[in-house]
Amino acid sequence: MTFLNALLAFGATAFSVPLIIHLLNRSKYLTIDWGAMQFLDSSVKVNSRRIQWKQVLLLLIRCLIPVLLALAMARPLIQSWKDTAGSTPMSLAILLDDSLSMQSVHETQGRVGENRTRLQQAVMQIQKILEELPGGSDAAIILGGKPVQLWAEHQPSELAQRLVSLNDRIESAGRLDLSEGAREAANWLDKSSNPRRHLLVVSDFQASEWKPAVQDLSRDIANQLSGRSVPIAWSFLNAVPAAGQSREANISIQSVETIPSQVAPQGKLTIIASLQNDSQEPIVVPLVLMDGLDEVQRQSVSIAGNSTSTARFVWSPTKAEDTLLKIFADHDDSNPKDHSIAKVLRVREPAKILIIDGDRKREAMQSESDFVRLALTPFSLLRGEPGDLFTTSVVDAGGWNEAMLKEVQGVICCNLADLNPDQRKWLRAFVERGGGLLFSLGDKVQVDKLNAWESVADGGLRIGNYAARTPWEGSIKPTASPAFELSKASLDSLNSVRFVARNTLKIDESSKVSPVVSLAYEDDHPFLISLPIGAGRCFWMTSGCDEGDSNLPSLPVFLPLIQRMMTTTIRWPAGWSETPLGEPWIENNNISLKPEVKKLSVQLPGATTQELAIDPSKPVELGTARLEGVAQAMAGDVRLYHGFSNSPIDRKQELARPLLAPEELESIAKSASASVHSDANRWLDKERSNSSGKELWTWFWLGLLAMFFAEMFLQQSLSPRTAKTMAPSAPMNASPSSKRGAA
Repeated sequence: MTFLNALLAFGATAFSVPLIIHLLNRSKYLTIDWGAMQFLDSSVKVNSRRIQWKQVLLLLIRCLIPVLLALAMARPLIQSWKDTAGSTPMSLAILLDDSLSMQSVHETQGRVGENRTRLQQAVMQIQKILEELPGGSDAAIILGGKPVQLWAEHQPSELAQRLVSLNDRIESAGRLDLSEGAREAANWLDKSSNPRRHLLVVSDFQASEWKPAVQDLSRDIANQLSGRSVPIAWSFLNAVPAAGQSREANISIQSVETIPSQVAPQGKLTIIASLQNDSQEPIVVPLVLMDGLDEVQRQSVSIAGNSTSTARFVWSPTKAEDTLLKIFADHDDSNPKDHSIAKVLRVREPAKILIIDGDRKREAMQSESDFVRLALTPFSLLRGEPGDLFTTSVVDAGGWNEAMLKEVQGVICCNLADLNPDQRKWLRAFVERGGGLLFSLGDKVQVDKLNAWESVADGGLRIGNYAARTPWEGSIKPTASPAFELSKASLDSLNSVRFVARNTLKIDESSKVSPVVSLAYEDDHPFLISLPIGAGRCFWMTSGCDEGDSNLPSLPVFLPLIQRMMTTTIRWPAGWSETPLGEPWIENNNISLKPEVKKLSVQLPGATTQELAIDPSKPVELGTARLEGVAQAMAGDVRLYHGFSNSPIDRKQELARPLLAPEELESIAKSASASVHSDANRWLDKERSNSSGKELWTWFWLGLLAMFFAEMFLQQSLSPRTAKTMAPSAPMNASPSSKRGAA
């Protein structure tokens, strides 16, 4: 036996209250003999036994009353007692997969040519289930795409009506979060009032989403559901109708890439979209680039059957602002959600970079700073046009001071022989405030002095011990944990890099910081190392930036490499970041906000503005979005921005067409002690044939009522007035003398 409200069962301990009162109020009798006692002794002996057992019975009843009351309110349930389930109310939590894959169209089993998306099919099945639940049942819908949402109207009819809104929604949830969705459903079911509790998972069971690892996750969920005080049963409902996938031509946009990844006003941004044709026949697709509601460019793309193709757009922003670009295929496609893709961009004012050159020369393209400037400002130097992400200024090793650092967002130190203690202190403070710093070693560096600098752990900038510059022939390669990503073209160009000289570095592993090696030499010595310091980031490059050390400056990869390093190191502009759709927006407030700021006004894409209390000294989660776009948080003159868009990895997974085979789904369900159903009718028939435990609370209430009547009867029979009327009279044959003695 278990209890639906287990905590209330502890109220049974209240039986001790009447027992304690009885013990405390026991009378202390003093026996005094008097003359008439000899005539009453026989009558008292007869009645005392009857009164004693009535008093014991009354005490027992008074102790049982709080016990029965507590048990009745705790709602005991005997699970081994089988009862007909068809009319027993239940609490049903429906975990609905509303990820992008559910927007695919499938043929229905109804009228010929009538097609619906998987989500629309699922909505119809769920509505039927909600309409036929037994009377007294309650229900909740959990939208399982990231971020998980709970609809808890309780009344099945209200939920059935609200489900219609999913057919025309504009939201684009992230991938299915089975773990969080099941947790949310279980928490809701724990608060329900019915002993029958069930979790129904409705999904298309896409093969790329229900990977083999999901089988282990399903077993863990099953253990958690069955281990509750009132076990929760669960089952799977396949949203894909038996007729299978639609054979109509389908065009999907798989991904979008921007080159460069950031852009400034008047700059040129190349946007590359990858398209997939899933049909057998070739097709020509009109592709449109939209900036908000404005059409920027349109072009036609020819795609062969069962193949991919790419399209390129060139976009030039006119001002610095948050922008949501969208590319869609203007094609009569039955799957509208998969031939549209959005890209969140922040058009930024150029960042100011200070280049400190330790070996500056008069001749053009002879100094390291010349190559760095060309990589950072190619438009202005080569074409005389605006649009560069950076503006640069170059100074000699002794031509800068602390005040200059307050006017720039990034610093590049090229081939510096040494830095004095004050300069090292200034640069360390600059990075801690959020600035970006890049050290490029060269032939002027004095290694013995460099190794004498303070380490990062001791408040300095050095991350290890450097060896003297030596000739070396070889190449570099990316590592498994890069600080930033490079395009495929840049990675291909990286394979052509050849070095003739370098410095080697032994990273200080005992330090409390953990540098990240983004690029390494082919013998695994670090080439490009980064580490966060305070609010900023510092990069170390163990070679020079000119052609004296390698052919890197002459290769196409050099420009994106230098630009990605600088855009990664600086927080530019303040308050801008981006995460995949459905992931939390976490803001490190001590970077941007003042200590007196206690609240932020947060607006997520497609949502109303909300006030959020914060602790400026700690990171805070500002929310998640189910709609692509730009979110913002405001506190006075401080504004934070955040972009939400579907990540390329999630989108690729969601657009994969294969579904789980029936035997694969059965295997997952069997390992998780769940059942699989193909439609609502089969699920309803299964639940009607099931049996559930029997609740005993009505019996306890009836017993409690009987105890109240018994207590009233016994109390009345033991009252003094009743006892007086029931007391026996004195013997009639008593002598006058004995009567006088009694008087």
